[in-house]
Amino acid sequence: MFQRFANSAGKSFCRRRKLWKDQLNKTPITAIQQFHHNEKQAVDKLIMMDAIEMAIKHEDINLFAIIASDNGYHSLSLRLRELGKRVIGIGEKAKCNSIWIKSCNEFSYLEDLDEKDEDILLNEKNENDEDINLKDFSLEKFIETAFDSTPFYNGTNTKLLSQIWETVYRQKSDFNVKDYGVKSPRELILKLNSKFKLTDDGKPQRTFFVEKTDFKENEARKTGVIKRRIKNFRIISADDESGDYFFYMGEINPQFKGNKLEKGTKVDFKIVDIPKNNDSETKNGRATDVKIIG
Repeated sequence: MFQRFANSAGKSFCRRRKLWKDQLNKTPITAIQQFHHNEKQAVDKLIMMDAIEMAIKHEDINLFAIIASDNGYHSLSLRLRELGKRVIGIGEKAKCNSIWIKSCNEFSYLEDLDEKDEDILLNEKNENDEDINLKDFSLEKFIETAFDSTPFYNGTNTKLLSQIWETVYRQKSDFNVKDYGVKSPRELILKLNSKFKLTDDGKPQRTFFVEKTDFKENEARKTGVIKRRIKNFRIISADDESGDYFFYMGEINPQFKGNKLEKGTKVDFKIVDIPKNNDSETKNGRATDVKIIG
């Protein structure tokens, strides 16, 4: 993937420079500085010239993503499409008008995009053994995000395992199934059989497909207090002393999105799975649709 980023010098950029610097240090993007020199739309002109030059010189680049709410980019989008390129546009709902939206092959609003969670996978070397089921759950959530980001196969409810794994590596290029006690992606999906089902086409050179298993959440709810934070996961101690329940922050009720849910926060939650205690292991329960109360 070839990515470039351009922005203009100025007070607003200076205020956000550290945020961009932190992001660029962990993202494979080439940053290009463009000064205004008292010229209007200097950055827009640079981006348009750069994109057209790239489209003409590099036949192997067939997809362009334009992230902008400036409706003037519709002319660039149309020109790229005339050159045989596919254009994806991304912008803010309140600022983008129909001519910019319709000029693209595909358009998404910034507000509808899911934020990438770089802490979704827990580092097993740094976490306590008592949270092993939480690590398993973080792996399951990571694979689920890859599944959700992969297109369905030929209008079915299944997705190609090979394409899911391409998405996995885009999200985390150093992901290794051996870190989770298996030797192949196929074995890992089989290990996560509570969430996914693996099938194949039955041919000698088998093609594998993955689908989500039917799962219905428990409608019962409980209240409790945030007991512990582990990256983007939280553990709730239930008020009825039934045990601890963990959840992923992406499953917080949308009304409370953005709240960090610090230790001691009083919450109400829906039960996904109840805690299990036996002689061989103790497993936390699972929660979702978490709401702040009190």
